[in-house]
This record gives sequence, structure tokens and C-alpha cells, in this order.
Amino acid sequence: MGQHAGSRRSDAVGNGEDRLETRSERATAKGTVKIAIANVIRLVSGLGLHVYLARTLEPQLYGTLAVVTSIIVWWELVGRALLIDSTTRFVAAAEHDWEGVAGTAIRVTAVWSLLLLVFCAATAPLTARVLRDVSLIPYLWLFSLDLALFPLYQTFLRILSGRRKYGYRAGAEIFYWLGKTLLMCGLVGLGLSVKGAIIGSIGASAVGLACAWKWSGMGWPRGFFRARELILFGLPLMGIVVLQQITQNMDLWCVKALLENEQAPGYYGAAKYLYRVSTILPTAVCGAMLPTLTLAISKGNQQSCRELIEQAFRFVFIILLLGIALVGSSAKDIVTLVFSAPYTVAAVPVILLIFAALMFALRSVAHAALIAAGKPTTCLLALAPLVPINIALNYFGVPRYGLVGAAAATGITGALAAGIMFGVLWREFRVLFDPLSLLRTSLAAGLVYGVGLYVPSGGVLVLPKLAGLAGFYLILLIVMGEIRRRDFEPLMFWRSGAAGGSSSH
Repeated sequence: MGQHAGSRRSDAVGNGEDRLETRSERATAKGTVKIAIANVIRLVSGLGLHVYLARTLEPQLYGTLAVVTSIIVWWELVGRALLIDSTTRFVAAAEHDWEGVAGTAIRVTAVWSLLLLVFCAATAPLTARVLRDVSLIPYLWLFSLDLALFPLYQTFLRILSGRRKYGYRAGAEIFYWLGKTLLMCGLVGLGLSVKGAIIGSIGASAVGLACAWKWSGMGWPRGFFRARELILFGLPLMGIVVLQQITQNMDLWCVKALLENEQAPGYYGAAKYLYRVSTILPTAVCGAMLPTLTLAISKGNQQSCRELIEQAFRFVFIILLLGIALVGSSAKDIVTLVFSAPYTVAAVPVILLIFAALMFALRSVAHAALIAAGKPTTCLLALAPLVPINIALNYFGVPRYGLVGAAAATGITGALAAGIMFGVLWREFRVLFDPLSLLRTSLAAGLVYGVGLYVPSGGVLVLPKLAGLAGFYLILLIVMGEIRRRDFEPLMFWRSGAAGGSSSH
């Protein structure tokens, strides 16, 4: 009798765990879709914003804005990187006591951000002299004010993620990007030029922070948690972000510092924007893989880990090889349509930078897998030697080959980073990517590229051309068996039924 009762209790516990896991998967799927919608709005808003700025400011001023933005974004990423992953992890683990973790994270981020603000402002004259343009100093001073807002906004987003309020997080990001587009375009349109764009960006951070703070459910941060634990977890991750941002921004900085052409940073800034756009979806793939892979590792499920890593590599290949094929066959038309005819000199650098995006995306997959395995310090040590290599490539390549040399330096650095991380990943998991999958995807991309070279286009006609080539690519992958029905099943969370469902705001 006791055995039967124990068995029933065990079955009940098992069923309860299954229901909990199902609800968790469904909530995660819904959250992923909501954040994906925010990313689509980010993509559309950002594209419209940069098209407007590039055409209104002209190449020289647009280049100034691109350089100043890259420097401030570097500082902001350092500011937010210290605690964002720690905040999500510890808020999620704390459950009912989350306000203590959140309060400590906010206070530490506020102090850290103010220190960075002071340091950024103090070093602005030195930064401007290194880049050989003292006119950057007042812009850097003004834009450094954003350091008091943006890292806090990002911390509140991570609090919302930790509490699984994905809808509110998506809403805050949507308000941020819409506010950024409206404020920057409006102030530039009023004649405030680069200064107006900077003020608009600061205003957008204030809007995003206000929304995320309100929807987090917190008043004034009062709770306490062990700050040391949060910081120690985040330090290696911050180091990785610093290294990554140096290697991915050094090209633009060297273009500004080493080339005499005052319009060159504007042309290269346009190419870098298209590069950043191409990394959005691969970054989302890595973000979706990380929590699931962490769970599989914690349960010792090696087979599941290998499958997740292979799938992530596969999706990155599918996304970015298409990008290389489309941009490679229509680079001049794309650049002209988006930024106007003077920017066509960025066409070749764009192609090289899309290749660099593929390399860095592959590195990111390996990086996410190693972070899930608790190896952030390993990643940091493996990638550290790339900084001097990247600096040397840019220093010698940019004066000789101009924008092409800068893009090639970034591509070579990306390839080295991917190769290094492949080695570390193989040692840890004994898995990389499926060679047959790479072969099929490469063949489909090659066919798309070949067809694209023979399909004429100009102006807005490039849009239907790109859409048609993308559709052709999808058909080829389906015919080859690379894309199957089960690839779409994770998005069909509504088929799980409503029983026992939970809503995520």
C-alpha cells in the first residue's frame, strides 16, 4: 500500500515537473517571439534612421557621428556588460526575493556608469587627438551623458528578462527605438546636425529607462544582495565584451585616424551599419540557445548539447551565407538605395564586412556554448591575443588599402576568432557543425549569387530582386532537404494547448 502511495506521489511529482517544463518552454517561446518583434521594429527603425541621417548630414558629418557613436557605444557596452548577465541569472534564481538582487544590480550599475562617464569625459581630449580631430571633443563630452542612462536602461531590461516579463521588455525596447528615431530625426531636421542626433539618442535612453523601470514593478531600489557575487560573475564577461568591441571598432577608428579623406569615415560608417544589421539575427540565435544549452549541460545531456550547437551553427550559415550572396551580387545597388550614390565606394567593404559578420557569428555560437558550460575565463584568455593582431592589421592595412584594408582586417580577425573558438569548443564538446549542412547551404548560396549577377536592377528595383533571390534560396534549401518542417515547430508554441498555460507579460 505504501509502495503504491509512494508510486502515485512520484508519478504526481513527475507529471508536475513535466507540466512545469512544458509551461516554461511555452513561455520561453512566447517571449522569444515578443523579443523578435521588438528586434524587427529595431531593424526597421534603425534602417530608417540611418538612411535619413546619411542623406541629411552628408558623408563628412555622418562619419563624425559614426565615430563618436562607436566610442560612446564602446563605453556603454563596458558599462552594461559588468552586470547584465549576472542580473538575469540571479534575478531568475531568486524568484520571490528578486528585488534584493535587482536593487543591488541597479546601485552597482549606477555607480559604475558614473565612473565611466567621468573617465570618458576626462579622456575625450586624448581620444580626439589620437583620432586627429579635436572637433570631436565637445561631441564626446555631450554624448558621455548617455552613460548615466543607457547602462541602467539595459539593467532594467535584464530584470524584466529574469522575471520572464518578456512582453514588457519588448515594449520598453520598442519605445526606446521609436523614441530614438523620432527624436534624432526631428532634432537633425530642425538644423541641430550632429549635436541634435546626440541629444536625441540621450533622450531615447531616458524614454527606455522610464518604461523599463515602470514595468519592472520596482519603486526606489531598496533591497540588498551580495554585490561581490554579481561582480565576480560578470567580470570575465565584461572583459570579453571589451576585447570584442575593440576588434570590431578598430577599423572605423583607424579609418578616421589614418586616412586624409574627411569623408572616408562616413562611407565606412555606412558599411559598418549594414554589417551590424547582418549580425542581429545570428545574435538572436545565440541568445535563444544559451539558456537551453545551460539546462542541458546542468543535466549532463551531452547528446542534446551537441544537437543544439550543430543547429545554432546551421542557422547562422543559412542566414549569413544568404546575406553574402545577396550583398555580393548587388552591393552597389543596395548601398546606393539605402545611403545614396556618393556612398557607392562602400560597396566592396560591405561585402568583406558581411563575411566578417559570418566569422564573428560563428565565434559567437562557440562563445555562447562555452559560457553555458561555465567557461567565460577560457573565452577571455583565448580571444585576448586577437587585439594586438587586429590593431596591427588595421595600422598597416588602412593606409595602404583604405576602406578595403579596414574591412579585410576585420574579416581576418573574425576568421581567426572563429578558428580559435572552434578549437576550444571541440576540446570541450567534441562537436562543431555538420559538413553536409555547410555544403548544401554553400551550394544554394553560390547558385543565388550566380543568378543575382545576371539579374539587372537599379533603384527600388533591387528590393524585388533581393526578395526573389531570397525566395529562390529558400526553395533550394527545401529541395536539398536542408530546411525541413521540424525547423518551424519551435515557433508553433500555440499548438501546445492552453491547459496549464501561463502568460508572460
